[in-house]
Amino acid sequence: MPGGRGRAIFRKEWGSLVKPSQGKSAVAAAEADGLRRHFGLLDTVAIHVGNILGSGIYVAPAAVAAVAPGGLAAAALWALGGVVAACGAACYAECGSRLPRTGGFYVFYREVYGEALAFVGGWAALLVTYPASIAAIALLCGEYFGKVVPGIGSGAQIPAAGAILLGGILNAIGVRTAAWVQKLLTGIKVAVLAALCLAAVIAAASGEGASAAASPSGPQTASLAALLGAMVILLWTYDGWSDISLVAGEVRNPGRVLGRAVLLGTGVLVVLYATVQGCVATLLPGGRAAASARVVSEAVEAGLGSGSGRFVALLVAVSTFGAVHGVQLTASRLGFAMARDRVFLRWFFRVDPRFGTPSRSVAALTAASLVYAFAAGFHNLLAFFSFSVWIFYGLTAAALVVLRRRRVGEPAPWRAPGGWFAPVLILFTAAAMTTSLFIDDPRRSLIGLGLLSAGFPVYAVWRAVRRGAAERDL
Repeated sequence: MPGGRGRAIFRKEWGSLVKPSQGKSAVAAAEADGLRRHFGLLDTVAIHVGNILGSGIYVAPAAVAAVAPGGLAAAALWALGGVVAACGAACYAECGSRLPRTGGFYVFYREVYGEALAFVGGWAALLVTYPASIAAIALLCGEYFGKVVPGIGSGAQIPAAGAILLGGILNAIGVRTAAWVQKLLTGIKVAVLAALCLAAVIAAASGEGASAAASPSGPQTASLAALLGAMVILLWTYDGWSDISLVAGEVRNPGRVLGRAVLLGTGVLVVLYATVQGCVATLLPGGRAAASARVVSEAVEAGLGSGSGRFVALLVAVSTFGAVHGVQLTASRLGFAMARDRVFLRWFFRVDPRFGTPSRSVAALTAASLVYAFAAGFHNLLAFFSFSVWIFYGLTAAALVVLRRRRVGEPAPWRAPGGWFAPVLILFTAAAMTTSLFIDDPRRSLIGLGLLSAGFPVYAVWRAVRRGAAERDL
Protein backbone atom coordinates (compact mmCIF):
# COMPACT_ATOMS: atom_id res chain seq x y z
CA MET A 1 0.00 0.00 0.00
CA PRO A 2 1.49 3.41 -0.94
CA GLY A 3 2.96 5.14 2.06
CA GLY A 4 1.05 8.47 2.20
CA ARG A 5 -2.38 7.05 1.35
CA GLY A 6 -1.74 4.01 3.53
CA ARG A 7 -0.90 6.11 6.55
CA ALA A 8 -3.99 8.25 5.97
CA ILE A 9 -6.23 5.18 5.80
CA PHE A 10 -4.55 3.68 8.85
CA ARG A 11 -5.09 6.84 10.87
CA LYS A 12 -8.74 6.89 9.81
CA GLU A 13 -9.52 3.24 10.48
CA TRP A 14 -7.21 2.30 13.34
CA GLY A 15 -5.92 5.47 14.92
CA SER A 16 -2.56 6.28 16.38
CA LEU A 17 -0.81 3.87 18.71
CA VAL A 18 0.89 6.75 20.49
CA LYS A 19 -0.31 7.12 24.08
CA PRO A 20 -1.53 10.52 25.29
CA SER A 21 0.81 12.39 27.54
CA GLN A 22 0.58 11.47 31.20
CA GLY A 23 0.06 15.05 32.27
CA LYS A 24 -3.12 15.60 30.25
CA SER A 25 -6.55 14.30 31.07
CA ALA A 26 -8.66 12.39 28.57
CA VAL A 27 -10.89 15.42 28.20
CA ALA A 28 -8.04 17.71 27.19
CA ALA A 29 -6.52 15.22 24.75
CA ALA A 30 -9.70 14.01 23.07
CA GLU A 31 -11.53 15.26 20.03
CA ALA A 32 -15.19 16.26 20.14
CA ASP A 33 -17.66 13.39 20.13
CA GLY A 34 -19.70 14.75 17.29
CA LEU A 35 -22.99 14.37 19.20
CA ARG A 36 -24.89 17.52 20.11
CA ARG A 37 -25.86 18.34 23.69
CA HIS A 38 -29.64 18.02 23.48
CA PHE A 39 -30.57 16.79 26.97
CA GLY A 40 -31.68 19.19 29.67
CA LEU A 41 -32.52 18.45 33.31
CA LEU A 42 -35.99 17.04 32.64
CA ASP A 43 -34.69 14.83 29.81
CA THR A 44 -31.91 13.51 32.02
CA VAL A 45 -34.26 12.77 34.92
CA ALA A 46 -36.64 10.96 32.55
CA ILE A 47 -33.81 8.81 31.16
CA HIS A 48 -32.53 8.01 34.65
CA VAL A 49 -35.94 7.09 36.08
CA GLY A 50 -37.11 5.36 32.91
CA ASN A 51 -34.07 3.07 32.74
CA ILE A 52 -34.55 1.99 36.36
CA LEU A 53 -38.35 1.72 36.54
CA GLY A 54 -39.07 -1.50 34.67
CA SER A 55 -40.37 -4.79 35.96
CA GLY A 56 -38.66 -5.02 39.35
CA ILE A 57 -41.23 -3.01 41.32
CA TYR A 58 -43.99 -5.43 40.29
CA VAL A 59 -42.31 -8.37 42.07
CA ALA A 60 -39.91 -6.91 44.66
CA PRO A 61 -42.61 -5.89 47.20
CA ALA A 62 -43.18 -9.59 47.89
CA ALA A 63 -39.57 -10.03 49.06
CA VAL A 64 -39.81 -6.88 51.19
CA ALA A 65 -43.12 -8.02 52.71
CA ALA A 66 -41.47 -11.31 53.69
CA VAL A 67 -38.89 -9.61 55.93
CA ALA A 68 -40.46 -6.30 57.02
CA PRO A 69 -42.55 -6.41 60.25
CA GLY A 70 -44.68 -3.46 59.16
CA GLY A 71 -45.24 -0.66 56.68
CA LEU A 72 -42.73 1.66 58.33
CA ALA A 73 -39.99 -0.99 58.24
CA ALA A 74 -40.78 -1.72 54.59
CA ALA A 75 -40.53 1.98 53.72
CA ALA A 76 -37.22 2.13 55.60
CA LEU A 77 -35.84 -0.72 53.48
CA TRP A 78 -36.82 1.09 50.29
CA ALA A 79 -35.23 4.27 51.65
CA LEU A 80 -32.04 2.37 52.46
CA GLY A 81 -31.94 0.98 48.93
CA GLY A 82 -32.53 4.48 47.65
CA VAL A 83 -29.54 5.78 49.62
CA VAL A 84 -27.31 3.11 48.04
CA ALA A 85 -28.70 3.85 44.57
CA ALA A 86 -28.32 7.61 45.08
CA CYS A 87 -24.72 7.19 46.23
CA GLY A 88 -23.91 4.93 43.28
CA ALA A 89 -25.56 7.28 40.81
CA ALA A 90 -23.79 10.24 42.43
CA CYS A 91 -20.41 8.51 41.92
CA TYR A 92 -21.17 8.10 38.23
CA ALA A 93 -22.53 11.65 38.00
CA GLU A 94 -19.42 13.19 39.56
CA CYS A 95 -17.15 11.12 37.31
CA GLY A 96 -19.27 12.29 34.40
CA SER A 97 -19.03 15.91 35.47
CA ARG A 98 -15.23 15.59 35.63
CA LEU A 99 -15.04 13.67 32.33
CA PRO A 100 -18.11 14.91 30.43
CA ARG A 101 -17.84 12.67 27.38
CA THR A 102 -20.05 10.08 25.77
CA GLY A 103 -19.20 6.59 27.04
CA GLY A 104 -19.76 6.59 30.79
CA PHE A 105 -17.76 4.03 32.75
CA TYR A 106 -15.62 3.23 29.70
CA VAL A 107 -14.34 6.83 29.72
CA PHE A 108 -13.69 6.74 33.48
CA TYR A 109 -11.79 3.45 33.33
CA ARG A 110 -9.69 4.57 30.36
CA GLU A 111 -8.61 7.67 32.26
CA VAL A 112 -7.94 5.94 35.58
CA TYR A 113 -7.04 2.30 34.83
CA GLY A 114 -5.87 2.42 31.22
CA GLU A 115 -7.09 1.13 27.90
CA ALA A 116 -7.02 -2.60 28.68
CA LEU A 117 -9.50 -2.60 31.57
CA ALA A 118 -11.66 -0.03 29.81
CA PHE A 119 -11.78 -2.29 26.77
CA VAL A 120 -12.71 -5.36 28.85
CA GLY A 121 -15.51 -3.53 30.64
CA GLY A 122 -16.84 -2.08 27.42
CA TRP A 123 -16.47 -5.38 25.57
CA ALA A 124 -18.47 -7.28 28.19
CA ALA A 125 -21.21 -4.65 28.38
CA LEU A 126 -21.43 -4.12 24.63
CA LEU A 127 -21.55 -7.74 23.51
CA VAL A 128 -23.33 -9.44 26.41
CA THR A 129 -24.65 -7.43 29.32
CA TYR A 130 -26.60 -4.69 27.58
CA PRO A 131 -28.11 -6.66 24.67
CA ALA A 132 -29.01 -9.54 26.99
CA SER A 133 -30.57 -7.10 29.47
CA ILE A 134 -32.58 -5.43 26.71
CA ALA A 135 -33.76 -8.83 25.47
CA ALA A 136 -34.76 -9.98 28.97
CA ILE A 137 -36.79 -6.81 29.60
CA ALA A 138 -38.35 -7.03 26.14
CA LEU A 139 -39.41 -10.64 26.73
CA LEU A 140 -41.21 -9.58 29.89
CA CYS A 141 -42.80 -6.75 27.91
CA GLY A 142 -43.92 -9.27 25.31
CA GLU A 143 -45.31 -11.61 27.93
CA TYR A 144 -47.48 -8.93 29.50
CA PHE A 145 -48.48 -7.47 26.15
CA GLY A 146 -49.72 -10.94 25.23
CA LYS A 147 -52.06 -10.77 28.24
CA VAL A 148 -53.44 -7.46 27.02
CA VAL A 149 -53.83 -8.63 23.40
CA PRO A 150 -54.35 -12.42 23.53
CA GLY A 151 -53.29 -14.42 20.49
CA ILE A 152 -50.73 -11.90 19.27
CA GLY A 153 -48.17 -14.68 18.93
CA SER A 154 -47.22 -18.15 20.04
CA GLY A 155 -45.11 -16.69 22.86
CA ALA A 156 -43.39 -13.60 24.14
CA GLN A 157 -40.65 -13.56 21.49
CA ILE A 158 -42.63 -11.93 18.66
CA PRO A 159 -43.93 -8.96 20.68
CA ALA A 160 -40.52 -8.72 22.37
CA ALA A 161 -38.85 -8.42 18.98
CA GLY A 162 -41.40 -5.76 18.06
CA ALA A 163 -40.53 -3.79 21.21
CA ILE A 164 -36.80 -4.01 20.46
CA LEU A 165 -37.27 -2.93 16.84
CA LEU A 166 -39.57 -0.05 17.77
CA GLY A 167 -37.15 1.15 20.44
CA GLY A 168 -34.27 0.95 17.97
CA ILE A 169 -36.16 2.92 15.33
CA LEU A 170 -37.17 5.66 17.77
CA ASN A 171 -33.56 5.99 18.94
CA ALA A 172 -32.20 6.05 15.39
CA ILE A 173 -34.48 8.70 13.91
CA GLY A 174 -33.51 11.51 16.25
CA VAL A 175 -32.16 12.36 19.68
CA ARG A 176 -34.98 14.82 20.32
CA THR A 177 -37.53 12.19 19.33
CA ALA A 178 -35.95 9.64 21.66
CA ALA A 179 -35.86 12.17 24.52
CA TRP A 180 -39.50 13.14 23.97
CA VAL A 181 -40.61 9.48 23.90
CA GLN A 182 -38.64 8.73 27.05
CA LYS A 183 -40.19 11.66 28.91
CA LEU A 184 -43.66 10.59 27.81
CA LEU A 185 -43.18 6.94 28.79
CA THR A 186 -41.56 7.77 32.12
CA GLY A 187 -44.26 10.28 33.02
CA ILE A 188 -47.03 7.83 32.13
CA LYS A 189 -45.69 4.88 34.07
CA VAL A 190 -44.79 6.91 37.20
CA ALA A 191 -48.13 8.74 37.31
CA VAL A 192 -50.31 5.75 36.42
CA LEU A 193 -48.58 3.33 38.80
CA ALA A 194 -48.89 5.74 41.73
CA ALA A 195 -52.50 6.64 40.84
CA LEU A 196 -53.47 2.99 40.41
CA CYS A 197 -52.13 2.01 43.81
CA LEU A 198 -53.76 4.97 45.55
CA ALA A 199 -57.08 4.31 43.79
CA ALA A 200 -56.99 0.67 44.87
CA VAL A 201 -56.40 1.64 48.50
CA ILE A 202 -59.18 4.26 48.44
CA ALA A 203 -61.63 1.89 46.74
CA ALA A 204 -60.91 -0.84 49.28
CA ALA A 205 -61.19 1.42 52.32
CA SER A 206 -64.93 0.79 52.65
CA GLY A 207 -65.03 -2.62 50.94
CA GLU A 208 -63.71 -6.12 51.20
CA GLY A 209 -60.13 -5.09 50.53
CA ALA A 210 -59.90 -3.25 53.82
CA SER A 211 -60.31 -6.46 55.80
CA ALA A 212 -57.19 -7.89 54.25
CA ALA A 213 -55.10 -5.27 55.98
CA ALA A 214 -56.13 -6.63 59.33
CA SER A 215 -53.60 -9.39 58.97
CA PRO A 216 -50.00 -8.63 59.86
CA SER A 217 -48.15 -7.09 56.93
CA GLY A 218 -45.02 -9.13 57.51
CA PRO A 219 -43.08 -11.25 59.98
CA GLN A 220 -42.04 -9.86 63.33
CA THR A 221 -38.51 -11.13 62.84
CA ALA A 222 -36.49 -12.19 59.80
CA SER A 223 -33.25 -14.10 59.49
CA LEU A 224 -30.14 -12.31 58.29
CA ALA A 225 -30.05 -14.51 55.19
CA ALA A 226 -33.66 -13.59 54.34
CA LEU A 227 -32.92 -9.90 54.90
CA LEU A 228 -29.87 -10.03 52.65
CA GLY A 229 -31.88 -11.86 50.00
CA ALA A 230 -34.54 -9.16 50.11
CA MET A 231 -31.89 -6.45 49.81
CA VAL A 232 -30.44 -8.16 46.73
CA ILE A 233 -33.86 -8.06 45.05
CA LEU A 234 -34.50 -4.52 46.27
CA LEU A 235 -31.17 -3.23 44.91
CA TRP A 236 -31.90 -5.03 41.63
CA THR A 237 -35.11 -2.96 41.44
CA TYR A 238 -32.94 0.19 41.65
CA ASP A 239 -30.40 -1.18 39.15
CA GLY A 240 -29.71 0.92 36.06
CA TRP A 241 -28.50 3.99 37.92
CA SER A 242 -25.16 3.85 36.10
CA ASP A 243 -26.62 4.18 32.60
CA ILE A 244 -27.16 7.95 32.58
CA SER A 245 -23.40 8.60 32.51
CA LEU A 246 -23.21 6.98 29.06
CA VAL A 247 -24.88 10.06 27.55
CA ALA A 248 -22.86 12.66 29.48
CA GLY A 249 -21.56 13.98 26.16
CA GLU A 250 -25.15 14.86 25.13
CA VAL A 251 -26.24 16.60 28.34
CA ARG A 252 -26.27 20.37 28.42
CA ASN A 253 -24.05 21.65 31.23
CA PRO A 254 -23.37 18.08 32.45
CA GLY A 255 -21.33 19.25 35.40
CA ARG A 256 -24.45 20.62 37.06
CA VAL A 257 -27.28 18.67 35.42
CA LEU A 258 -26.06 15.09 35.93
CA GLY A 259 -25.79 15.32 39.70
CA ARG A 260 -29.10 17.09 40.14
CA ALA A 261 -30.85 14.66 37.79
CA VAL A 262 -29.74 11.47 39.53
CA LEU A 263 -30.60 12.76 43.01
CA LEU A 264 -33.99 14.08 41.90
CA GLY A 265 -34.74 10.91 39.94
CA THR A 266 -33.75 8.64 42.82
CA GLY A 267 -35.97 10.64 45.15
CA VAL A 268 -38.91 10.10 42.80
CA LEU A 269 -38.23 6.37 42.76
CA VAL A 270 -38.00 6.09 46.56
CA VAL A 271 -41.37 7.81 46.99
CA LEU A 272 -42.96 5.70 44.24
CA TYR A 273 -41.57 2.42 45.53
CA ALA A 274 -42.65 3.17 49.11
CA THR A 275 -46.13 4.06 47.81
CA VAL A 276 -46.42 0.74 45.99
CA GLN A 277 -45.22 -1.14 49.05
CA GLY A 278 -47.79 0.68 51.16
CA CYS A 279 -50.52 -0.34 48.73
CA VAL A 280 -49.45 -3.97 49.02
CA ALA A 281 -49.31 -3.83 52.82
CA THR A 282 -52.78 -2.26 52.98
CA LEU A 283 -54.54 -4.60 50.58
CA LEU A 284 -52.90 -7.99 51.11
CA PRO A 285 -52.18 -10.05 54.23
CA GLY A 286 -48.46 -10.37 54.92
CA GLY A 287 -48.26 -14.08 54.15
CA ARG A 288 -50.13 -13.76 50.89
CA ALA A 289 -48.01 -10.79 49.78
CA ALA A 290 -44.77 -12.60 50.61
CA ALA A 291 -45.78 -15.69 48.63
CA SER A 292 -47.18 -13.90 45.58
CA ALA A 293 -45.46 -14.05 42.19
CA ARG A 294 -47.54 -11.07 40.96
CA VAL A 295 -47.89 -9.12 44.16
CA VAL A 296 -48.78 -5.68 42.75
CA SER A 297 -51.38 -7.16 40.41
CA GLU A 298 -52.98 -9.06 43.26
CA ALA A 299 -53.01 -5.99 45.48
CA VAL A 300 -54.67 -3.83 42.83
CA GLU A 301 -57.20 -6.55 42.06
CA ALA A 302 -58.01 -6.79 45.77
CA GLY A 303 -58.89 -3.11 45.76
CA LEU A 304 -60.41 -2.57 42.31
CA GLY A 305 -61.61 -6.04 41.40
CA SER A 306 -60.38 -8.74 39.05
CA GLY A 307 -61.18 -6.64 35.99
CA SER A 308 -58.17 -4.43 36.75
CA GLY A 309 -55.73 -7.25 35.99
CA ARG A 310 -55.54 -6.47 32.29
CA PHE A 311 -54.90 -2.80 33.05
CA VAL A 312 -52.01 -3.75 35.33
CA ALA A 313 -50.62 -5.98 32.56
CA LEU A 314 -50.77 -3.03 30.17
CA LEU A 315 -48.96 -0.87 32.71
CA VAL A 316 -46.20 -3.48 33.08
CA ALA A 317 -45.88 -3.66 29.29
CA VAL A 318 -45.54 0.14 29.06
CA SER A 319 -43.03 0.19 31.93
CA THR A 320 -40.86 -2.50 30.42
CA PHE A 321 -40.97 -0.93 26.96
CA GLY A 322 -39.89 2.36 28.51
CA ALA A 323 -36.92 0.55 30.06
CA VAL A 324 -36.08 -1.12 26.73
CA HIS A 325 -36.16 2.23 24.94
CA GLY A 326 -34.10 3.95 27.63
CA VAL A 327 -31.39 1.29 27.77
CA GLN A 328 -31.14 1.32 23.98
CA LEU A 329 -30.71 5.09 24.09
CA THR A 330 -27.87 5.00 26.61
CA ALA A 331 -26.13 1.70 25.78
CA SER A 332 -25.88 2.51 22.07
CA ARG A 333 -23.41 5.27 22.99
CA LEU A 334 -20.92 2.73 24.33
CA GLY A 335 -19.99 1.24 20.96
CA PHE A 336 -19.82 4.74 19.51
CA ALA A 337 -17.42 5.87 22.26
CA MET A 338 -15.17 2.81 21.91
CA ALA A 339 -15.02 3.30 18.15
CA ARG A 340 -14.14 6.96 18.75
CA ASP A 341 -11.08 5.84 20.73
CA ARG A 342 -10.11 3.17 18.16
CA VAL A 343 -10.73 0.20 20.46
CA PHE A 344 -13.75 -0.95 18.50
CA LEU A 345 -14.59 -1.08 14.80
CA ARG A 346 -14.24 2.44 13.41
CA TRP A 347 -17.40 1.85 11.37
CA PHE A 348 -19.48 2.54 14.50
CA PHE A 349 -18.05 6.03 14.98
CA ARG A 350 -20.50 7.82 12.76
CA VAL A 351 -23.19 10.38 13.48
CA ASP A 352 -26.08 10.23 11.05
CA PRO A 353 -26.03 13.56 9.16
CA ARG A 354 -29.83 13.71 8.99
CA PHE A 355 -30.88 12.54 12.45
CA GLY A 356 -27.79 13.41 14.51
CA THR A 357 -27.73 9.97 16.18
CA PRO A 358 -25.09 7.20 16.33
CA SER A 359 -27.37 5.19 14.06
CA ARG A 360 -24.91 2.39 13.28
CA SER A 361 -24.30 1.75 16.96
CA VAL A 362 -28.05 1.80 17.61
CA ALA A 363 -28.63 -0.68 14.76
CA ALA A 364 -25.90 -3.04 16.00
CA LEU A 365 -27.25 -3.02 19.57
CA THR A 366 -30.77 -3.65 18.26
CA ALA A 367 -29.58 -6.58 16.15
CA ALA A 368 -27.62 -8.11 19.05
CA SER A 369 -30.64 -7.74 21.35
CA LEU A 370 -32.84 -9.53 18.81
CA VAL A 371 -30.38 -12.42 18.71
CA TYR A 372 -30.53 -12.75 22.50
CA ALA A 373 -34.34 -12.52 22.46
CA PHE A 374 -34.55 -15.58 20.20
CA ALA A 375 -31.58 -17.49 21.67
CA ALA A 376 -32.15 -20.29 24.15
CA GLY A 377 -30.64 -20.11 27.60
CA PHE A 378 -29.48 -16.51 27.51
CA HIS A 379 -31.01 -15.86 30.95
CA ASN A 380 -28.24 -17.95 32.49
CA LEU A 381 -25.61 -15.99 30.57
CA LEU A 382 -27.06 -12.76 31.90
CA ALA A 383 -27.07 -14.19 35.41
CA PHE A 384 -23.37 -15.04 35.08
CA PHE A 385 -22.63 -11.34 34.62
CA SER A 386 -24.70 -10.23 37.63
CA PHE A 387 -21.67 -11.13 39.74
CA SER A 388 -19.46 -8.86 37.62
CA VAL A 389 -21.83 -5.89 37.67
CA TRP A 390 -21.03 -5.08 41.28
CA ILE A 391 -17.31 -5.41 40.55
CA PHE A 392 -17.67 -2.59 38.05
CA TYR A 393 -19.75 -0.51 40.43
CA GLY A 394 -16.89 -0.83 42.92
CA LEU A 395 -14.33 0.03 40.25
CA THR A 396 -16.25 3.22 39.43
CA ALA A 397 -16.34 4.26 43.08
CA ALA A 398 -12.59 3.65 43.31
CA ALA A 399 -12.10 5.59 40.05
CA LEU A 400 -13.87 8.57 41.61
CA VAL A 401 -11.41 8.48 44.52
CA VAL A 402 -8.50 8.48 42.05
CA LEU A 403 -9.98 11.31 39.96
CA ARG A 404 -10.35 13.41 43.08
CA ARG A 405 -6.80 12.74 44.21
CA ARG A 406 -5.44 13.54 40.73
CA ARG A 407 -7.68 16.62 40.61
CA VAL A 408 -8.99 15.65 37.17
CA GLY A 409 -11.65 18.08 36.01
CA GLU A 410 -10.95 20.53 38.84
CA PRO A 411 -12.58 22.71 39.85
CA ALA A 412 -15.30 20.08 39.82
CA PRO A 413 -18.63 21.63 38.79
CA TRP A 414 -20.52 19.10 40.95
CA ARG A 415 -19.50 16.75 43.74
CA ALA A 416 -21.34 13.83 45.30
CA PRO A 417 -22.84 15.06 48.59
CA GLY A 418 -21.28 13.84 51.81
CA GLY A 419 -17.64 13.97 50.77
CA TRP A 420 -16.21 10.44 50.83
CA PHE A 421 -19.45 8.82 52.03
CA ALA A 422 -20.80 7.93 48.56
CA PRO A 423 -17.71 6.14 47.15
CA VAL A 424 -16.99 4.41 50.48
CA LEU A 425 -20.58 3.14 50.77
CA ILE A 426 -20.53 1.80 47.21
CA LEU A 427 -17.17 0.12 47.74
CA PHE A 428 -18.49 -1.53 50.90
CA THR A 429 -21.76 -2.56 49.22
CA ALA A 430 -19.94 -3.90 46.16
CA ALA A 431 -17.67 -6.01 48.36
CA ALA A 432 -20.65 -7.34 50.32
CA MET A 433 -22.70 -8.08 47.21
CA THR A 434 -19.94 -9.86 45.30
CA THR A 435 -19.07 -11.91 48.40
CA SER A 436 -22.72 -12.81 48.97
CA LEU A 437 -23.29 -13.75 45.33
CA PHE A 438 -20.12 -15.85 45.28
CA ILE A 439 -21.09 -17.73 48.43
CA ASP A 440 -24.63 -18.26 47.13
CA ASP A 441 -23.49 -19.68 43.77
CA PRO A 442 -19.69 -19.98 43.39
CA ARG A 443 -19.89 -21.94 40.14
CA ARG A 444 -21.99 -19.34 38.34
CA SER A 445 -19.88 -16.51 39.79
CA LEU A 446 -16.65 -18.12 38.57
CA ILE A 447 -18.12 -18.67 35.11
CA GLY A 448 -19.21 -15.05 34.97
CA LEU A 449 -15.77 -13.91 36.07
CA GLY A 450 -14.21 -16.18 33.45
CA LEU A 451 -16.40 -14.76 30.70
CA LEU A 452 -15.43 -11.28 31.80
CA SER A 453 -11.72 -12.18 31.90
CA ALA A 454 -11.98 -13.46 28.33
CA GLY A 455 -11.95 -9.81 27.31
CA PHE A 456 -8.23 -9.54 28.08
CA PRO A 457 -7.07 -12.00 25.39
CA VAL A 458 -9.53 -10.36 23.00
CA TYR A 459 -7.89 -7.04 23.78
CA ALA A 460 -4.43 -8.56 23.20
CA VAL A 461 -5.55 -9.80 19.78
CA TRP A 462 -7.00 -6.39 18.97
CA ARG A 463 -3.74 -4.65 19.83
CA ALA A 464 -1.75 -7.19 17.81
CA VAL A 465 -3.95 -6.56 14.78
CA ARG A 466 -3.55 -2.81 15.14
CA ARG A 467 0.21 -3.13 15.58
CA GLY A 468 0.49 -5.44 12.58
CA ALA A 469 -1.48 -3.04 10.43
CA ALA A 470 0.80 -0.18 11.49
CA GLU A 471 3.96 -2.15 10.72
CA ARG A 472 2.68 -3.20 7.28
CA ASP A 473 1.82 0.39 6.51
CA LEU A 474 5.38 1.44 7.37
